[in-house]
Amino acid sequence: MIASKNLPFEEPLLRELAETYGTPLYIYDEAGIRRSAKVLKEAFAWSKGYVNYFAVKATPTPAILKLLAEEGMGFDCSSAAELALVKQGGWNGRRVFYTSNNTPDEDYRYAQELGAVINLDKLPYLEQVAKAVGGYPSRMAIRYNPGGEGGNDIIGRPGDSKFGDTEDHVLKALEKMRSGGVSEIGLHAMVASNERDPAAFGRIAELLRRLAERAAAELSLGLSFINLGGGVGIPYRPEEEPTDIAAIGQAAKTSLSPLNIPVYTECGRFVTGPNGYLLTAVTHGVVESYRRFLTVDTSINNLCRLSSAGPDVYHHVSALGKKTKETKEVTVVGSMCVNSDRMFKDRSLPADIKRGDLLVVHDVGAHGRANSTNYNGRLRCGEVLVRTDGSHKLIRRHENFNDLFATVEGL
Repeated sequence: MIASKNLPFEEPLLRELAETYGTPLYIYDEAGIRRSAKVLKEAFAWSKGYVNYFAVKATPTPAILKLLAEEGMGFDCSSAAELALVKQGGWNGRRVFYTSNNTPDEDYRYAQELGAVINLDKLPYLEQVAKAVGGYPSRMAIRYNPGGEGGNDIIGRPGDSKFGDTEDHVLKALEKMRSGGVSEIGLHAMVASNERDPAAFGRIAELLRRLAERAAAELSLGLSFINLGGGVGIPYRPEEEPTDIAAIGQAAKTSLSPLNIPVYTECGRFVTGPNGYLLTAVTHGVVESYRRFLTVDTSINNLCRLSSAGPDVYHHVSALGKKTKETKEVTVVGSMCVNSDRMFKDRSLPADIKRGDLLVVHDVGAHGRANSTNYNGRLRCGEVLVRTDGSHKLIRRHENFNDLFATVEGL
Protein backbone atom coordinates (compact mmCIF):
# COMPACT_ATOMS: atom_id res chain seq x y z
CA MET A 1 0.00 0.00 0.00
CA ILE A 2 1.26 3.47 -0.90
CA ALA A 3 1.34 5.96 1.99
CA SER A 4 -0.32 9.26 1.14
CA LYS A 5 -0.24 12.93 2.03
CA ASN A 6 -2.96 15.38 1.12
CA LEU A 7 -2.46 17.99 -1.56
CA PRO A 8 -4.21 21.38 -1.40
CA PHE A 9 -4.54 21.47 -5.20
CA GLU A 10 -6.73 19.41 -7.50
CA GLU A 11 -5.09 17.39 -10.28
CA PRO A 12 -6.38 19.61 -13.16
CA LEU A 13 -4.74 22.68 -11.59
CA LEU A 14 -1.39 20.94 -11.23
CA ARG A 15 -1.53 19.79 -14.83
CA GLU A 16 -2.38 23.34 -15.88
CA LEU A 17 0.62 24.67 -13.97
CA ALA A 18 2.90 22.14 -15.63
CA GLU A 19 1.61 23.08 -19.09
CA THR A 20 1.69 26.82 -18.43
CA TYR A 21 5.06 27.19 -16.72
CA GLY A 22 6.91 23.95 -17.44
CA THR A 23 8.58 21.57 -15.03
CA PRO A 24 10.35 21.26 -12.70
CA LEU A 25 8.48 23.93 -10.78
CA TYR A 26 8.12 25.09 -7.19
CA ILE A 27 4.50 25.77 -6.21
CA TYR A 28 3.39 27.65 -3.08
CA ASP A 29 -0.05 27.61 -1.50
CA GLU A 30 -0.97 31.14 -0.36
CA ALA A 31 -3.92 29.94 1.72
CA GLY A 32 -1.72 27.46 3.56
CA ILE A 33 1.01 30.02 4.24
CA ARG A 34 -1.47 32.52 5.63
CA ARG A 35 -3.09 29.80 7.74
CA SER A 36 0.26 28.78 9.22
CA ALA A 37 1.10 32.42 9.96
CA LYS A 38 -2.18 32.89 11.81
CA VAL A 39 -1.91 29.78 13.99
CA LEU A 40 1.65 30.74 14.94
CA LYS A 41 0.50 34.20 15.95
CA GLU A 42 -2.37 32.73 17.97
CA ALA A 43 -0.01 30.37 19.79
CA PHE A 44 1.98 33.33 21.14
CA ALA A 45 -0.91 35.76 21.57
CA TRP A 46 -0.29 35.67 25.34
CA SER A 47 2.84 37.81 24.75
CA LYS A 48 2.03 41.48 24.28
CA GLY A 49 4.19 42.76 21.44
CA TYR A 50 4.88 39.30 20.02
CA VAL A 51 6.47 39.22 16.54
CA ASN A 52 7.63 36.29 14.44
CA TYR A 53 10.69 37.38 12.50
CA PHE A 54 10.45 35.04 9.54
CA ALA A 55 13.80 33.39 8.76
CA VAL A 56 14.44 34.84 5.31
CA LYS A 57 16.99 32.15 4.46
CA ALA A 58 14.16 29.58 4.47
CA THR A 59 12.26 31.15 1.55
CA PRO A 60 13.95 34.28 0.18
CA THR A 61 11.29 34.98 -2.44
CA PRO A 62 9.90 38.56 -2.42
CA ALA A 63 6.30 37.57 -3.20
CA ILE A 64 6.29 35.17 -0.24
CA LEU A 65 7.86 37.76 2.06
CA LYS A 66 5.15 40.22 1.05
CA LEU A 67 2.43 37.77 2.15
CA LEU A 68 4.15 37.32 5.49
CA ALA A 69 4.48 41.07 6.00
CA GLU A 70 0.73 41.34 5.42
CA GLU A 71 0.30 38.79 8.21
CA GLY A 72 2.26 41.03 10.58
CA MET A 73 5.63 39.31 10.48
CA GLY A 74 9.05 40.85 10.62
CA PHE A 75 12.17 39.39 9.04
CA ASP A 76 15.15 37.58 10.50
CA CYS A 77 18.18 38.23 8.31
CA SER A 78 21.58 36.59 8.59
CA SER A 79 23.44 38.10 5.63
CA ALA A 80 23.83 41.38 3.80
CA ALA A 81 21.97 39.95 0.80
CA GLU A 82 18.96 39.17 2.98
CA LEU A 83 19.09 42.71 4.37
CA ALA A 84 19.10 44.02 0.80
CA LEU A 85 16.14 41.82 -0.05
CA VAL A 86 13.98 43.13 2.79
CA LYS A 87 15.09 46.69 2.06
CA GLN A 88 13.82 46.31 -1.51
CA GLY A 89 10.51 45.15 -0.05
CA GLY A 90 10.29 48.39 1.94
CA TRP A 91 10.77 46.78 5.36
CA ASN A 92 13.11 48.26 7.92
CA GLY A 93 13.43 49.34 11.55
CA ARG A 94 11.66 47.08 14.02
CA ARG A 95 10.56 44.82 11.18
CA VAL A 96 14.14 43.52 10.83
CA PHE A 97 16.20 41.37 13.22
CA TYR A 98 19.81 40.90 12.12
CA THR A 99 21.54 37.78 13.47
CA SER A 100 24.92 37.16 11.87
CA ASN A 101 28.29 35.66 12.71
CA ASN A 102 31.85 36.39 11.58
CA THR A 103 30.37 39.64 10.27
CA PRO A 104 32.29 42.33 8.32
CA ASP A 105 31.98 45.97 9.37
CA GLU A 106 30.05 46.97 6.26
CA ASP A 107 27.29 44.48 7.06
CA TYR A 108 26.82 45.94 10.53
CA ARG A 109 26.67 49.41 8.97
CA TYR A 110 24.06 48.21 6.50
CA ALA A 111 21.95 46.75 9.30
CA GLN A 112 22.27 49.98 11.26
CA GLU A 113 21.17 52.03 8.25
CA LEU A 114 18.02 49.91 8.08
CA GLY A 115 17.41 50.44 11.80
CA ALA A 116 17.47 46.67 12.41
CA VAL A 117 17.83 45.07 15.80
CA ILE A 118 21.48 43.95 15.79
CA ASN A 119 21.88 40.58 17.48
CA LEU A 120 25.49 39.83 18.39
CA ASP A 121 26.90 36.36 18.05
CA LYS A 122 29.61 36.81 20.71
CA LEU A 123 30.90 39.34 23.24
CA PRO A 124 34.05 40.43 21.31
CA TYR A 125 31.92 41.63 18.41
CA LEU A 126 30.33 44.31 20.58
CA GLU A 127 33.25 46.69 20.25
CA GLN A 128 33.49 45.92 16.54
CA VAL A 129 29.89 47.06 16.11
CA ALA A 130 30.49 50.24 18.08
CA LYS A 131 33.50 51.14 15.93
CA ALA A 132 31.80 50.17 12.69
CA VAL A 133 28.64 52.24 13.21
CA GLY A 134 30.06 55.01 15.41
CA GLY A 135 28.54 53.98 18.72
CA TYR A 136 26.18 51.38 20.06
CA PRO A 137 22.90 50.91 18.18
CA SER A 138 19.74 51.71 20.12
CA ARG A 139 18.40 48.15 19.89
CA MET A 140 20.65 45.17 20.45
CA ALA A 141 20.64 41.57 21.63
CA ILE A 142 23.15 38.76 22.06
CA ARG A 143 22.88 35.10 21.20
CA TYR A 144 23.11 32.74 24.16
CA ASN A 145 24.56 29.24 23.76
CA PRO A 146 23.75 27.05 26.79
CA GLY A 147 26.63 24.65 26.10
CA GLY A 148 25.63 21.19 27.27
CA GLU A 149 21.90 21.93 27.47
CA GLY A 150 19.36 21.98 24.66
CA GLY A 151 19.94 20.92 21.07
CA ASN A 152 18.58 17.91 19.21
CA ASP A 153 19.70 15.22 16.78
CA ILE A 154 19.65 17.66 13.87
CA ILE A 155 21.40 20.73 15.24
CA GLY A 156 23.65 18.77 17.59
CA ARG A 157 25.07 19.68 21.00
CA PRO A 158 25.00 23.48 21.44
CA GLY A 159 28.47 23.47 22.99
CA ASP A 160 29.90 22.14 19.72
CA SER A 161 28.22 24.86 17.67
CA LYS A 162 30.00 27.91 16.29
CA PHE A 163 27.03 30.08 17.26
CA GLY A 164 26.35 32.04 20.42
CA ASP A 165 28.27 32.73 23.63
CA THR A 166 28.57 31.55 27.21
CA GLU A 167 26.36 32.73 30.04
CA ASP A 168 29.10 34.81 31.67
CA HIS A 169 30.05 36.43 28.36
CA VAL A 170 26.40 37.22 27.67
CA LEU A 171 26.08 38.98 31.01
CA LYS A 172 29.20 41.06 30.32
CA ALA A 173 27.79 42.02 26.93
CA LEU A 174 24.46 43.05 28.45
CA GLU A 175 26.24 45.26 30.99
CA LYS A 176 28.38 46.87 28.28
CA MET A 177 25.28 47.50 26.16
CA ARG A 178 23.60 49.29 29.02
CA SER A 179 26.66 51.41 29.86
CA GLY A 180 27.00 52.18 26.15
CA GLY A 181 23.50 53.66 26.00
CA VAL A 182 21.58 50.86 24.27
CA SER A 183 17.93 51.61 25.05
CA GLU A 184 16.42 48.20 24.20
CA ILE A 185 18.41 45.13 25.20
CA GLY A 186 17.40 41.55 24.49
CA LEU A 187 18.41 37.91 24.70
CA HIS A 188 18.33 35.40 21.87
CA ALA A 189 18.82 31.63 21.56
CA MET A 190 18.55 29.13 18.73
CA VAL A 191 19.45 25.62 19.85
CA ALA A 192 17.09 23.31 17.95
CA SER A 193 16.18 22.57 14.34
CA ASN A 194 13.05 20.88 13.00
CA GLU A 195 12.03 20.21 16.60
CA ARG A 196 8.39 19.29 17.27
CA ASP A 197 8.43 18.48 20.98
CA PRO A 198 6.84 21.29 23.05
CA ALA A 199 8.98 20.28 26.03
CA ALA A 200 12.13 21.16 24.06
CA PHE A 201 10.93 24.73 23.62
CA GLY A 202 9.89 24.81 27.25
CA ARG A 203 13.50 23.99 28.20
CA ILE A 204 14.88 26.71 25.91
CA ALA A 205 12.44 29.21 27.44
CA GLU A 206 13.47 28.17 30.93
CA LEU A 207 17.15 28.66 30.15
CA LEU A 208 16.46 32.15 28.81
CA ARG A 209 14.29 33.02 31.80
CA ARG A 210 17.00 31.94 34.24
CA LEU A 211 19.57 34.06 32.42
CA ALA A 212 17.18 37.04 32.40
CA GLU A 213 16.67 36.65 36.14
CA ARG A 214 20.41 36.46 36.70
CA ALA A 215 20.84 39.71 34.74
CA ALA A 216 18.19 41.33 36.93
CA ALA A 217 19.71 40.06 40.18
CA GLU A 218 23.41 40.63 39.45
CA LEU A 219 23.28 43.65 37.17
CA SER A 220 19.94 45.24 38.05
CA LEU A 221 19.27 45.04 34.34
CA GLY A 222 15.80 44.49 32.95
CA LEU A 223 15.56 43.08 29.46
CA SER A 224 13.34 44.64 26.80
CA PHE A 225 12.59 41.41 24.92
CA ILE A 226 13.52 37.74 24.51
CA ASN A 227 13.88 36.00 21.16
CA LEU A 228 13.16 32.29 21.54
CA GLY A 229 14.57 31.59 18.09
CA GLY A 230 13.03 29.28 15.53
CA GLY A 231 13.55 25.62 14.83
CA VAL A 232 9.90 24.58 15.01
CA GLY A 233 9.60 21.48 12.86
CA ILE A 234 6.98 20.00 10.55
CA PRO A 235 5.77 16.44 9.92
CA TYR A 236 7.61 15.35 6.78
CA ARG A 237 6.44 11.73 6.94
CA PRO A 238 2.79 10.74 6.34
CA GLU A 239 2.55 8.87 9.65
CA GLU A 240 3.68 11.84 11.74
CA GLU A 241 1.19 13.91 13.69
CA PRO A 242 0.80 17.65 12.96
CA THR A 243 3.04 19.95 14.96
CA ASP A 244 1.20 21.18 18.06
CA ILE A 245 2.16 24.83 17.81
CA ALA A 246 -0.36 25.79 20.50
CA ALA A 247 1.39 23.47 22.95
CA ILE A 248 4.77 24.95 21.99
CA GLY A 249 3.41 28.42 22.67
CA GLN A 250 2.08 27.31 26.06
CA ALA A 251 5.39 25.68 26.98
CA ALA A 252 7.15 28.98 26.31
CA LYS A 253 4.47 30.90 28.21
CA THR A 254 5.05 28.93 31.42
CA SER A 255 8.61 30.23 31.71
CA LEU A 256 8.53 33.56 29.93
CA SER A 257 5.18 35.18 30.72
CA PRO A 258 6.25 36.12 34.30
CA LEU A 259 8.95 38.37 32.81
CA ASN A 260 6.22 40.54 31.26
CA ILE A 261 8.29 41.52 28.23
CA PRO A 262 7.68 40.84 24.52
CA VAL A 263 8.66 37.42 23.26
CA TYR A 264 9.81 36.99 19.67
CA THR A 265 10.35 33.94 17.47
CA GLU A 266 12.02 33.47 14.12
CA CYS A 267 10.14 30.54 12.62
CA GLY A 268 10.59 29.91 8.90
CA ARG A 269 10.07 26.21 8.19
CA PHE A 270 6.83 26.00 10.20
CA VAL A 271 5.27 28.77 8.11
CA THR A 272 6.26 27.97 4.55
CA GLY A 273 7.66 24.42 4.69
CA PRO A 274 4.40 22.44 4.45
CA ASN A 275 3.00 24.89 1.92
CA GLY A 276 5.52 24.43 -0.87
CA TYR A 277 5.70 21.65 -3.46
CA LEU A 278 8.08 20.62 -6.23
CA LEU A 279 6.38 19.45 -9.42
CA THR A 280 8.47 17.28 -11.71
CA ALA A 281 7.77 15.18 -14.80
CA VAL A 282 8.87 11.62 -15.49
CA THR A 283 11.25 11.53 -18.47
CA HIS A 284 12.29 8.01 -19.58
CA GLY A 285 10.07 6.17 -17.13
CA VAL A 286 11.49 3.18 -15.26
CA VAL A 287 14.99 2.15 -16.35
CA GLU A 288 16.33 -1.12 -14.95
CA SER A 289 19.95 -2.08 -14.33
CA TYR A 290 21.38 -3.32 -11.04
CA ARG A 291 18.60 -1.24 -9.55
CA ARG A 292 15.28 0.03 -10.80
CA PHE A 293 15.51 3.76 -11.54
CA LEU A 294 12.72 6.24 -12.23
CA THR A 295 14.02 9.24 -14.17
CA VAL A 296 12.57 12.74 -13.76
CA ASP A 297 13.28 16.22 -15.16
CA THR A 298 14.60 17.71 -11.95
CA SER A 299 17.93 16.92 -10.35
CA ILE A 300 19.06 17.18 -6.78
CA ASN A 301 20.36 20.70 -7.53
CA ASN A 302 16.77 21.92 -7.07
CA LEU A 303 16.46 20.26 -3.65
CA CYS A 304 19.93 20.09 -2.16
CA ARG A 305 18.68 19.51 1.38
CA LEU A 306 18.22 15.89 0.32
CA SER A 307 22.02 15.59 0.55
CA SER A 308 22.87 18.35 3.04
CA ALA A 309 20.33 17.77 5.82
CA GLY A 310 21.58 14.36 6.93
CA PRO A 311 20.92 10.70 6.16
CA ASP A 312 17.41 10.66 7.64
CA VAL A 313 15.99 13.49 5.53
CA TYR A 314 12.65 12.58 3.99
CA HIS A 315 10.22 14.19 1.57
CA HIS A 316 7.05 12.45 0.54
CA VAL A 317 6.43 11.87 -3.19
CA SER A 318 2.99 11.59 -4.76
CA ALA A 319 2.32 10.31 -8.29
CA LEU A 320 -0.40 12.49 -9.76
CA GLY A 321 -3.59 10.78 -10.89
CA LYS A 322 -2.50 7.20 -10.24
CA LYS A 323 -5.22 4.92 -8.84
CA THR A 324 -3.59 1.49 -8.98
CA LYS A 325 -2.75 -0.27 -5.72
CA GLU A 326 0.07 -2.22 -7.34
CA THR A 327 3.44 -0.72 -6.54
CA LYS A 328 7.01 -0.87 -7.72
CA GLU A 329 10.06 -0.04 -5.63
CA VAL A 330 12.15 2.52 -7.48
CA THR A 331 14.93 5.03 -6.90
CA VAL A 332 14.05 8.45 -8.30
CA VAL A 333 16.97 10.07 -10.12
CA GLY A 334 17.73 13.16 -12.13
CA SER A 335 20.35 13.79 -14.81
CA MET A 336 23.13 15.47 -12.83
CA CYS A 337 26.58 13.95 -13.25
CA VAL A 338 26.99 13.01 -9.60
CA ASN A 339 25.94 9.84 -7.80
CA SER A 340 24.20 11.73 -5.00
CA ASP A 341 21.52 12.58 -7.59
CA ARG A 342 19.53 9.60 -6.31
CA MET A 343 16.91 11.80 -4.70
CA PHE A 344 14.44 9.25 -3.35
CA LYS A 345 15.80 5.79 -2.73
CA ASP A 346 13.73 2.60 -2.73
CA ARG A 347 10.36 4.34 -2.83
CA SER A 348 7.14 2.44 -3.46
CA LEU A 349 5.38 4.19 -6.32
CA PRO A 350 2.56 3.07 -8.64
CA ALA A 351 3.64 0.19 -10.87
CA ASP A 352 2.14 1.79 -13.99
CA ILE A 353 4.13 5.01 -13.75
CA LYS A 354 5.47 6.07 -17.14
CA ARG A 355 7.02 8.83 -19.21
CA GLY A 356 5.08 12.10 -18.96
CA ASP A 357 3.53 11.39 -15.57
CA LEU A 358 3.84 14.05 -12.90
CA LEU A 359 5.30 13.63 -9.42
CA VAL A 360 4.75 16.03 -6.54
CA VAL A 361 7.39 16.38 -3.81
CA HIS A 362 5.85 17.58 -0.54
CA ASP A 363 7.00 19.96 2.19
CA VAL A 364 9.66 21.84 0.22
CA GLY A 365 8.45 25.37 0.97
CA ALA A 366 11.42 26.08 3.26
CA HIS A 367 15.10 25.42 2.52
CA GLY A 368 14.05 24.05 -0.88
CA ARG A 369 14.46 26.51 -3.75
CA ALA A 370 16.58 28.59 -1.36
CA ASN A 371 19.08 25.75 -1.04
CA SER A 372 19.46 25.05 -4.76
CA THR A 373 22.62 25.19 -6.82
CA ASN A 374 23.97 25.51 -10.36
CA TYR A 375 26.49 22.71 -9.95
CA ASN A 376 27.09 20.76 -13.17
CA GLY A 377 25.56 23.67 -15.08
CA ARG A 378 22.07 22.82 -13.87
CA LEU A 379 19.51 25.60 -14.08
CA ARG A 380 17.40 26.34 -11.04
CA CYS A 381 13.68 26.13 -11.57
CA GLY A 382 11.02 28.79 -11.24
CA GLU A 383 8.38 29.40 -8.60
CA VAL A 384 4.62 29.88 -8.82
CA LEU A 385 2.17 31.15 -6.20
CA VAL A 386 -1.35 29.74 -6.16
CA ARG A 387 -3.52 32.47 -4.72
CA THR A 388 -6.42 32.00 -2.33
CA ASP A 389 -8.91 32.42 -5.19
CA GLY A 390 -7.26 29.61 -7.19
CA SER A 391 -5.51 31.86 -9.69
CA HIS A 392 -1.76 31.56 -10.09
CA LYS A 393 1.22 33.75 -10.84
CA LEU A 394 4.87 33.19 -11.72
CA ILE A 395 6.90 34.75 -8.89
CA ARG A 396 10.34 33.63 -10.02
CA ARG A 397 11.11 32.58 -13.59
CA HIS A 398 13.18 29.57 -14.56
CA GLU A 399 16.87 30.32 -15.01
CA ASN A 400 18.45 30.27 -18.46
CA PHE A 401 22.01 30.03 -19.74
CA ASN A 402 22.34 33.82 -19.80
CA ASP A 403 21.78 33.82 -16.04
CA LEU A 404 24.32 31.06 -15.62
CA PHE A 405 27.06 32.93 -17.50
CA ALA A 406 26.19 36.49 -16.46
CA THR A 407 29.13 36.84 -14.06
CA VAL A 408 31.88 35.30 -16.18
CA GLU A 409 34.32 36.96 -18.57
CA GLY A 410 36.06 35.62 -21.65
CA LEU A 411 33.05 34.19 -23.51
